[in-house]
Amino acid sequence: MTRCIYKTFACVFIATSLFAQKPDSPVKTLPNAVIEEWRITAQPNHVTVKTNPPSLLWASEKKNSGRNVRYKIYLSQDVAFPKNNTIESKPQQYCFFNPHQKMAAGKWYWKYEIITGSKTETKGIYSFFIDPLSNNFETPSFEQFLSNITRQHPRVMNQGRNIEQIRKDAPSHPLYKSIIASGEKALKMPIFTGSVIGKTPAEERALNIKAGKELDIYQNLLEAYVLSGNKEMLEKIKERMNILLTWPTNDLLGAKVMIALAKGYDILYTNLSGKEKDNLLNVIAKQLKHGLNDWPGLIEARHVENHFWQMELAGNFIAALATAHDLPESRAMLEYTYELFLARFPNLATQEGGWSEGIGYFGVNKLAMVDMALLMKKIGNVNVFNMPWYKNLADYFLYFAPVDGRISGFGDMHDRVYYGNVGHEMMLTVGEENHDDKALYRLSALLQSKKQGPEREEEQPPSKSLQKVEPWYQIVNNIRFDANQVATPKNIPQARLFEGVGETAMHTNVLNSADNTAVYFRSSPFGAKGHMHANQNSFNISRKGEPVFYATGYYTSFADPHALSSYRHTRAHNGILINGMGQAFGHQGYGWIKRFINGENISYVCGDATMAYKPVVDKQFIDLLLQNNIKPTPENGYGDAKLKLFERHLVFLRPGTIIIYDILESEQPSEWTFLLHTMDKPELNNQNLLTLTSGSNYAEAFVTGSGKLNATLTDQFFSPAIDFKKKYKSVKNQYHLSYNTETKSKNMRFMAVIQLNDAGKPVQQAVKISDGVYQIGDIKIEAQLDAAKPPMLLVKNGREMLNIKANNTILEETVNGKKRVASAVNIPLATVLQ
Repeated sequence: MTRCIYKTFACVFIATSLFAQKPDSPVKTLPNAVIEEWRITAQPNHVTVKTNPPSLLWASEKKNSGRNVRYKIYLSQDVAFPKNNTIESKPQQYCFFNPHQKMAAGKWYWKYEIITGSKTETKGIYSFFIDPLSNNFETPSFEQFLSNITRQHPRVMNQGRNIEQIRKDAPSHPLYKSIIASGEKALKMPIFTGSVIGKTPAEERALNIKAGKELDIYQNLLEAYVLSGNKEMLEKIKERMNILLTWPTNDLLGAKVMIALAKGYDILYTNLSGKEKDNLLNVIAKQLKHGLNDWPGLIEARHVENHFWQMELAGNFIAALATAHDLPESRAMLEYTYELFLARFPNLATQEGGWSEGIGYFGVNKLAMVDMALLMKKIGNVNVFNMPWYKNLADYFLYFAPVDGRISGFGDMHDRVYYGNVGHEMMLTVGEENHDDKALYRLSALLQSKKQGPEREEEQPPSKSLQKVEPWYQIVNNIRFDANQVATPKNIPQARLFEGVGETAMHTNVLNSADNTAVYFRSSPFGAKGHMHANQNSFNISRKGEPVFYATGYYTSFADPHALSSYRHTRAHNGILINGMGQAFGHQGYGWIKRFINGENISYVCGDATMAYKPVVDKQFIDLLLQNNIKPTPENGYGDAKLKLFERHLVFLRPGTIIIYDILESEQPSEWTFLLHTMDKPELNNQNLLTLTSGSNYAEAFVTGSGKLNATLTDQFFSPAIDFKKKYKSVKNQYHLSYNTETKSKNMRFMAVIQLNDAGKPVQQAVKISDGVYQIGDIKIEAQLDAAKPPMLLVKNGREMLNIKANNTILEETVNGKKRVASAVNIPLATVLQ
């Protein structure tokens, strides 16, 4: 079947096809950034919203002026905002508002007031339209949510279920004995009483690991005590609790400490003395006050605040939930975190799904994505799993982290998470809470896999058994999962687009990595902020679970010379350099996916990275570069390429041929470089033909273009990988191929053809018929490589054809004797601020 994707977004900036426009038009029609690091633009405005009711968001006055202010919001279908027909908020500190009620279809108006003492300033009027078919996601008000939270303890560890019923059901559960055994083992473990603050990066990392183990021991004791009532365990929990009371409660580790203390307070409530409760409440209250002083009215207006969204949000929410009704600070924090989750989740994606920072760092967000969401549902009766994002989560993992296959490779930690054998906990929770058969299938496949990453990727987590996948969640909710009873999905497409985060995955056999070729492509409106990389219009190719052409470098740290120059930088990816310069760090270095078609045997994607090759203006990254003695200059690979157009067209002909066709235009004569990277050493002949044997795979590739190319190969990074945090056994060299134009030009076309097969088996030879015309067995390729002529790419494979020219892209194929035709229309560049 042919599948053509075209979705209409709520958008502020829309870019139509750049093919038919004048050469200087793209720069004028595209915004400097799609995502605002700190919100400037009030949303929604002049759009049709995708969710009913929408959350209202606006700029932070605290950020812009340093003033602590209050806001008041007005929402009406009448632009005059009459008193009897207007939703009016109470004054609030934070700069977002959730209506919490399904709104009538039609046009709505809203405005807000900034209240400073006796002074009031009005912002707006803004407007949006609610379609009758908008997704309905109505949620309780905070007062309703709070009233759903019982005043009785415990409520958090038992996830809202009756504790006596849990104890009654538990002994017959398959995981009961393992939980008790873990508690008995923890009982004998020594208590770590040292500092958790290191003096060097390596010491800090080692102490964080040690602190994590201590928290695991504490959790094991809590769980076993709840089920067994073992008094010896109770005393050991209190001993360890006293140590935790001395640990920091801010940032990543602190969020875990807050949760540990809150769980102890909640579950041991009747076993604690008044003084013990006061000690716990004092530490929790101090941290909640700190957060309430720093966050509301500020942090919600920033798009990427990694540590806050990864752990601090959920950590403080869970602590406030456990102490709700017991501390005034708990009520305030609970309201803020509850409302913020509803207003901004998912903060690094759209409701369509995916995650802009990629699979490698995805699991770090579990605390908010799973734990916080689960408690909102179980205790507060707010089913956030009904969000479309959760319903698309299984697909994101299936396509971008196939079981036993190589992950997509876009973002930090892509080098340390070798196989896609991750996400067990998310699949179990989403599968059970949403009755999602696809998520449960993926969990089943994960549990049946025994595969480990190769030795050079030693950080790959070990395969898990069911007793290690959220055992407490299973036993509390009496879940008895049987991996053998899950059906394999049928007739699923072999390609998937997540246009909101700008990622596409194309496969030959997505459910069987041993027989699968995967082609991943990224061009993201989110750009290169946080844990994202400067890799718009870049691709990765894996086969049989092994990387063939793949991003390079090591995650030595968030920001050191190697991380900034040879890992995050465009030069580490299968992309393009212009005069040696890569793409900008920050949201400004963005791209987007313009077209996508998935056919039975041919899949196609087009990305636009015209705006990515700009100077770095993101203050955080400018500071990080300068702190590492890297000047953001062209000599170091940063600057303004004066680019007018960069469209990359990627065609995947199953089972093993990939064609890349690049259209590039600049305001000035430029040197153009086409990049390819491999883990194993390739060979180059005197015609620039690349051959590579890597593990189970063999590949051949050639790159041609509108100008003469010189190919070079090196195994050296621009900046060496120095493992100063002691994360790796070794940081081996990797291989970097550069196809450089011999002369400078304003316009450039590249075409690359990559063919894959099993190691030891040849691929069909590409025969050049004429300039830009090649025959490879039954495949015929015609590409317009004259940069002075209109772009064109025509790919024929027997009775199938993909035609890309002017303003249309058409895929024709014959399935079961019947001809099918689909056209890829342009996907608008849209804001993803909602």
